[in-house]
Amino acid sequence: MQNKNYETLFLEFTDKKSFKTALFMIAGTTVLGSTIIAPSLPALQNHFSYIGTPIETLSKLILTLPALFIMFFSPIAGFLYEKFSRLKIIYTALIVWCIAGSLGFLLDNLYLLLISRAILGIATAFLMTGVGVLLSDYYTGARREKALATQSFFMAFGGAIFLILGGFLANLDWRYPFLVYLLGFAILFFASIELFEPLQSQHLHQNNSEEKFNFKKFIPVYILGIICMGCFYIAPTQIPFFMIQYLHMQQSSIGISMAVASIAMAIGSLLYHKIRKHLNIYEIFFIALSLLGSGFAIIGLLHNYASILCGFTFLGLSLGFLTVNNSTWLFNLASNKERPRAYGFLASSMFMGQFISPLITQAIVHHIGLIEMLIIVAIFIYLIALIFLYFHNKVINNAR
Repeated sequence: MQNKNYETLFLEFTDKKSFKTALFMIAGTTVLGSTIIAPSLPALQNHFSYIGTPIETLSKLILTLPALFIMFFSPIAGFLYEKFSRLKIIYTALIVWCIAGSLGFLLDNLYLLLISRAILGIATAFLMTGVGVLLSDYYTGARREKALATQSFFMAFGGAIFLILGGFLANLDWRYPFLVYLLGFAILFFASIELFEPLQSQHLHQNNSEEKFNFKKFIPVYILGIICMGCFYIAPTQIPFFMIQYLHMQQSSIGISMAVASIAMAIGSLLYHKIRKHLNIYEIFFIALSLLGSGFAIIGLLHNYASILCGFTFLGLSLGFLTVNNSTWLFNLASNKERPRAYGFLASSMFMGQFISPLITQAIVHHIGLIEMLIIVAIFIYLIALIFLYFHNKVINNAR
C-alpha cells in the first residue's frame, strides 16, 4: 500500500465515530473505576462498623486505594508500552479490571475487598496509560487536542450516567454498584472490533533505540497533576459525609450532585478546544484553578443543597479544563519516544493526588473541621492560580 493511501485511510478510520467511541469507552473505565461506588461509602462504612475506629479511614480507602496502585504501576505500564504492542496489554488489563471490580459484590470481608481494589488499581494503571499512548499514536497537533477534549467529555458524561446509577443502586444495597464493572466485557468486545495497533507503534518497537528520558522537564506537569486531583477528590471522599450527616440527604442525592460535576466536566472539555484557540496554557490554568477554588469556597460558605450543586458545577468545569490542558502541556513537551513513559508518570501523579487526598484531608478535618478545611483548600488553590497568572504575565513581558 502506498504511504499516501495509508495516511488517507488512517485519517479516515481514526475519525470514525465508532472508532472514537471504542477508544474513549476504554478511557471511561478509568473514571468509572473510582467513582461508581462513591455513593455507597456511607452505607459500606455502616456495614463494616464492627471493625471500630479505623473504618473511617478504611472505608475511604475502598474508593482511593486503587489510586495507590495506579500511582506505582503507571510508570511500569509506560515502560512496557514502549516495548510491546499496545492493544494486547490493554485488552488483558480490561479483563482483569472487570473481574476485580465486580468482586466487591461477592466479598463480605473488608480486607479482601481492599485487595480486590488494589488489583483493580493495577489494571486501571495499564488502561489509563494505554489509552493515553494510543491517543497520541492516532492523533497529532490540533487533532490530538480535539481528541483529548473529546476523551475527557466521554469520561465525564459517562461518569455522570454511572454516578446517578450508582446512587440509586446504593439506595437498594451498597453492593449493587460493584456489578456495573461487568460492563467492561461489552466495552472489550466493541473495542476488539474497532481498534487496531498503530503502525507508528510497531515502527517504534522495531527501531527501539535508547533515548534518555528527561524527567525534569515534566516535573511541573506532574506536580500540578498531584495538586489538582488531590484537591478535587475532596468531593467524593468528604462531601458525601457532609451531605448525609449535616444536610440529612439520601445517597441518591450524592450521586446526582456528583453527576452534575461530571456533566460540567463534559461541558468544560468540549469548550476547551475553542478556548485554546484564544488563550495560552497558563491563562487556561489560571481560569480553571480559579473555578476549582470557587467551587470549594461556595460549598464551604453556603450550607445547602443548591450551593453544593453550584459548587460541584464549578469543580466539574475546572477539572474539564485542567485534565485536557495538563495532557496538552505534557504532549507539547514530550518527544515521540518519550510519550509512553511521560504519560505513565502523569497518570501516576494524578492518582497519587487521589490516594493522598483522604489521608491529608481527614487529618485536617479531625483537627479543625470539615467546613474549615474546605475554606483552607479554596485559599490554597487561589494561590496556585496566581502563580500561573504570574508566569503568564512574565511570558507576555518577555515577548515584548
